[in-house]
Amino acid sequence: MSIQQDFSLKNHLIAGLAPSSRSSLLQHSELVELNLHAELLVAGCGGHYAYFPIDGFVSLTLAVDGDNELEIALVGCEGMFNTTLVLGELTSTLTSIVQGAGRALRIHRNALRMRRAQDAALRQVLLGYASVVLRQTAQRAACLRFHTVAQRLARSLLMARDRAHSSELFLTHEALSVMIGARRDTVSQAASALQKAGVISYIRGYVLLLDEAALARSACPCYQADLASYRQLQRHPEAAAPRCSDYALS
Repeated sequence: MSIQQDFSLKNHLIAGLAPSSRSSLLQHSELVELNLHAELLVAGCGGHYAYFPIDGFVSLTLAVDGDNELEIALVGCEGMFNTTLVLGELTSTLTSIVQGAGRALRIHRNALRMRRAQDAALRQVLLGYASVVLRQTAQRAACLRFHTVAQRLARSLLMARDRAHSSELFLTHEALSVMIGARRDTVSQAASALQKAGVISYIRGYVLLLDEAALARSACPCYQADLASYRQLQRHPEAAAPRCSDYALS
């Protein structure tokens, strides 16, 4: 098995493809580095590539009132980003910022369009994933309206843990502020409360999750709702990737 083929199995969408679909996709893909804090896609600009993370994770953000950024989704090895290409759009609607360094397989939009047109099974998986992203975007809007900063912080830390596969996270106040849609001083208060409760340890951009079970109890229901969205996608035979419950605990 080639190095690229071996790495590809760590991305759940690619791993869930039939071998023939996976092989065809990989023929047009390349392995690239995800450098910390790099902007891989910029909203309003042409997105030339779709990315399938192997490790690390990327925050998809939306500009609000010009200067502020709000995270819409967090993507790791469970999925892909630049889903606008899946829907036939050439302009990225969100900015993609690497929050956890790692690697990804990327494929040029022309090659993806060709493979999507020729491979019905691949097309079903990609459209299914795009549907999951849309549902999670709607869930995100409800979360911002009805759930507290503390609940949203716990949820975001769990999501980052799942994608980093580690209880050690390197997230600044600024990154957490974007992730949960709150001011930095409010984030600090919520993080301090979790630290005093012995749930996390947080020092200048370094977060250590000390009690993950307690963190899960503190999180809003959106965390479990997101996992349920992946389970629904994975019920399709063509997307038989590892269960999201397994992913969340890895």
